[in-house]
This record gives sequence, structure tokens and C-alpha cells, in this order.
Amino acid sequence: MYGDKFGCRVDHGSCGGESVVITRIEIDGFKTFENFKLDLRPFTAVVGPNASGKSNLFDAIKFVSRLAQTDIREAMQELRGRPEELFRRTATERSDRMAFAVEVLLEPHGTDPFGKSFELRSQRVRYELEIAVRTGVDRRLEGVYVHREQCSPIRRKEERGSIASDIGAVKYGQQSKPFIATRSESSEESNVIEIRQDGPGKRGRPLALSAKEASRTGLSTVTTAEFPHLYALRTLLSSIQFLQVDPQASRRATDRLAPRRLLPDASNLATVLAKLMEETRSDMRPDGLLSDVVTDLSSLIPSVARLVVRDDPGDSEYSFALQLADSLSFSSRVISDGALRLLALVTILNDPQHGGILCWEEPENGVHEARIPALMELIRTAAGCIDSHEGQTCFQILVNTHSPVVMSALQDCEVVASDVVSTLTPGTQSRTSRTRMRRGVSTDSESGLTRSEVEGILRRHVETA
Repeated sequence: MYGDKFGCRVDHGSCGGESVVITRIEIDGFKTFENFKLDLRPFTAVVGPNASGKSNLFDAIKFVSRLAQTDIREAMQELRGRPEELFRRTATERSDRMAFAVEVLLEPHGTDPFGKSFELRSQRVRYELEIAVRTGVDRRLEGVYVHREQCSPIRRKEERGSIASDIGAVKYGQQSKPFIATRSESSEESNVIEIRQDGPGKRGRPLALSAKEASRTGLSTVTTAEFPHLYALRTLLSSIQFLQVDPQASRRATDRLAPRRLLPDASNLATVLAKLMEETRSDMRPDGLLSDVVTDLSSLIPSVARLVVRDDPGDSEYSFALQLADSLSFSSRVISDGALRLLALVTILNDPQHGGILCWEEPENGVHEARIPALMELIRTAAGCIDSHEGQTCFQILVNTHSPVVMSALQDCEVVASDVVSTLTPGTQSRTSRTRMRRGVSTDSESGLTRSEVEGILRRHVETA
């Protein structure tokens, strides 16, 4: 273990380095983003005052995730604001296009819902997507469609920056042909999105879809391992978790048939805890991994001694309670909001099925300031890759915060400083604002943004709030 150039610990252990899932994201024309590019690490904390674009970054990630699953209009309706408000606006104009790109590390193998296994030739791919509006009289929004879509393998020689070089044993393919490409015709409305089969049974011409009527992405139509790289990409993007715990919902008893994976609002928390115990219990550990959940939770809330899952045979629901060190027991109905948020988090972190990407806003909510360093260390330890009998599983955690206390508990390389910059539009008197995010925070003012500068911005925000 040693420090990288940003002061982070890098452990070249079983996963060959700090393997991440999304290594880079680019956004243009969405909300406050203009020609935006950001490299991501296994644990990345976006730090900045309110209204600096932190939540907009999570919205962009959520939008790309939902576009891999559903049509454009439904994906837009799940975000804050009306569809037309998602396109970047300035004092003088509104963008009619938004573009996204993500560079990812895919799992090297997997199985589709029909039991078909696949192996990837290339774990590194770049996915690009451009959404455009169709307007009518007075530039009123009449429709939204996929203007361009492309997914291509990243070859070893095309890797960029120090973050990509941290990735260890990764499979790179030799081919450069895209898995999805947009074929331009004489008229933009005649563009065709082509999806190429790249599995062992590939045959015939690429599947061609008209871009003119494309109300959803080509990627969202891929449901089997006949398209292994695209299927793996869709699985990755679709599985991104956004933890936004609803204390009222997470307190309730939940149906036995509720989803096994924790929902964003944690409304199925009791069921997930019950399944986690059932799947991992043994004679030596009757509570299974629940004991690890309690260990992590007690590092943040010292009075917690045990977690009890209640299964009433006469009822088709699960519930839970926390037992404290003095043997007092409290049902989920009276557990504090902050404790429920932390319980949901440590449940995800200890779930063997977690993997993928977790986005969590304002992790400091409900946590005593003295415990925030322990919380950050817990997240830091959980992010990265582990080896199991099923292969390597990578887990990436992205958080955002405006808390100076959280900032002080972060390592330099984990920090992405977010703010808003304004420029004067040439030929006019209007100013244009955009979100800026910078990494490479250090203690040396000559090498970039310093910790004291970021902490000063946060403290001024707290004092004026």
C-alpha cells in the first residue's frame, strides 16, 4: 500500500488496483453543465455549497441510468423539473440538445435472465448519447428523441490519465468497431442507430433502428447476452443505486415478497434484512451477516448492541428492532430518522450482492459530528473490488456534501470541489453560469486548489445560510 500523487492510499491487492466502475463522465447541455468532464475514483465526494450543481451531477447519472431502462419521457419525468427545464438555459437561449458520455469498467463475465453465460473480450467501453428536442411554433417543445448513440471498446493505448492507470488486470479487446453506432444520412431525420451483435453466435447485418422516431435508446432494447458488451453495460447502468431514505417508509413492516435489493427509499428494509440473515446464517453465526451490520452501525451509534428481525408466521410481513447495550429494545416505529439512514447504508455495504454504484446525498444527515470520520472510513473501505468464488465484484460510492466536517474527514484525492463560474457572453452584456468541478485538491497552493480554499467556501456558506 502506498500513496498516489493526490495523497490517497492505493492498495494493489487482489483486484490489481483501485478498480472503479465509471471512470469518467462527460455532460453538455444538461441543466447547469456545459462541456463538463470529470474523472471518478472508487470513492468520490463532491464537495460544495448548495446550488453549485452537486445534485445536478447525480441527476445526470440517474438520467443516463434510467435511459438504459425506459423511454426518454418517463426518464425525464423522474427528475426534478419539467422536461424542457432539463436542457441548459442561459439568459438569452435554451439548448436544444444534451449530450452524455461515460467510460466504464465492466464485469468480465456474467449470465443473462435466460441463463446464457457470456465472456467479454473488452471490459473497458465508452458510451455516448445525445438527446435532442423537436420544436414547433414559438420553439415550443413537441418531442424529444435520440439524436445520436454510440458505444465502442476502449483500447489500452486510448486509456487516459492517472485514474485509468490505477486499474490493474483488465481485459482489452483488439477490435475497434463500435457495438452501437449512428449512421448519418443526408437528412438528420433519416439517421439510423445500428446495434451490432458481438457474441459468439453473431450473424447477419446489424440491427437498424430509425433515429427519427427513437423515443428510447438502442441500449435499452438489449435484454440478452446475444449482445454481451451492451448487455453488460445496460446491466451496470440499470443497477446504479440512489439512496434517498424515506424514514416513514423504511420504518414499516414489509411484505415477504418485497424486492430483495434495497429500494432507493429503503421501504423494503425489513425484508432485505430478513433475507440477508436467512441467506448467510449458520450454526456458528445464527444472525449471519446481520452481526456485521450491527458492528458497522455500532461504530456510528455506539449504544447499538443487536439487530432483531421479527418474522410473524401468522403475518406475511417482516419487521425489525434495535436492541441497545442496556438491553432495551426499540421497534423500527420509534427508531430515529438518522439511525434509519445509517442502517440502510450499512445494510447495503454488507450485502454480498451490492456491487455496482451507489449515489448518496448528504451522508452527514443524522450523524453526530464526532462519528463522521468513522462514517467516511466505512465508506472508503467498502469502495473498490473484492474477489469471491463468483469472481471479482467492484463497488463504487459517490457522495455529495456541503459539510466542512465531512470535508475534513476526506483524503485529498477523494474530493471533487464543486462551484459555479460566470462568464460574460461575447457581444452581449449577459453573463452565463455553469457548474465547475475540480479534483486534485492538495495542501500545496502551487499544484492546484487547496483544502483551506474549499473549507473556506463551505464555512462561508454555513455562516450565511
